[in-house]
Amino acid sequence: MNKKKKILFFHFDLQGGGAEKVLVNLLNHLNPDKYDITLRVVFGVGPYVEKIPSYVHYKPVFRFLFKGLPALLKIIKGKWLYRLFVTGKYDIEIAYLETLPTRIISYSTNPDSRKLAWVHIEFTEQHKHSRSFRDINEATSSYNRFDKILFVSHGCKKAFFHYLPGVKTASEVIYNVNDYELISSLSKEEIPFILDHDVINICSVGRLTSQKRFDRLINAMARLKKDGFKLHLYLLGEGEERKELEEQIRRNSLEKEVTLLGFVANPYKYVAKMDLFACSSEKEGYSTAVTEAVALGVPVLTTDCSGMDEVLRNGDFGMIVKNDEDALYEGLKALLDEPRRIARYKERLKAEGEFTTQAFVDRYEELFDSL
Repeated sequence: MNKKKKILFFHFDLQGGGAEKVLVNLLNHLNPDKYDITLRVVFGVGPYVEKIPSYVHYKPVFRFLFKGLPALLKIIKGKWLYRLFVTGKYDIEIAYLETLPTRIISYSTNPDSRKLAWVHIEFTEQHKHSRSFRDINEATSSYNRFDKILFVSHGCKKAFFHYLPGVKTASEVIYNVNDYELISSLSKEEIPFILDHDVINICSVGRLTSQKRFDRLINAMARLKKDGFKLHLYLLGEGEERKELEEQIRRNSLEKEVTLLGFVANPYKYVAKMDLFACSSEKEGYSTAVTEAVALGVPVLTTDCSGMDEVLRNGDFGMIVKNDEDALYEGLKALLDEPRRIARYKERLKAEGEFTTQAFVDRYEELFDSL
């Protein structure tokens, strides 16, 4: 019998973000007969902790979240952090996030392991001076110590090498794993209220953070309401901007048109029943929420972020608009003015057929087996 390959996934925490969701999806589908898997996280917090499969060795460094710790850890030498945070020997060491996990794993003292860095975001000027690295030189040298860098979209890869041109490590694009069978099953559940089908029902899913720019979406809703459109927006997610968004809703008298549902364990039952999914993000790597909406057959209106043309097949499954508030409003207005366009997107999504998880998992296992 072949010896199991020992794989370490090093991540930050398991709070309700897209990277955390796809990590847990991947862990739940990797073959435990082939791999001995360890998940090490800096902070053992978040709703996805309970979704870690029993065959994964779960090892949090801290059981609670300490604000400001990442900035503090930047002062400490990377090789010391590796010795403090990583125990045991592994065949493959994976930094599953482009911040602190990448810095720590880059200082691995195990000469026999193969090292992978994962990039889930579209890099900008600020990312090359990440809070986790002391400066751009340390970021560059850290990435150059990996055997391969994996990107969740071609847009992510292009932006990364634009801002960190000194990185010479081999790279490839590998799309996220989504549990499509589970998504389909959960989408059939009933929601706890009755939708008003006399209006256009729109939803968006994501943490309530500045990156998602839900403020732009709410402003677009206010303008569309003034235009006389009947519509309702449901936002699924929780985060630090909730109070600001609630105030914005009150200020624009949108209490009857916008509902904040908070974090929900099963967002798919809501998304599947909507007329349209809207993404107002300023930056994405390869949006998990948009991918899930497409898998559920729901048309998408999105700002132009990394990976969107790949998910939406260059506009076959939805509309991509410029990444600003006016374009978001104009795009929504165009779809509402011509509902037949939404119907055509739905027809194309239906013709696409069911998405399967195993095809994506096989690609990951091929990668791990090749190392």
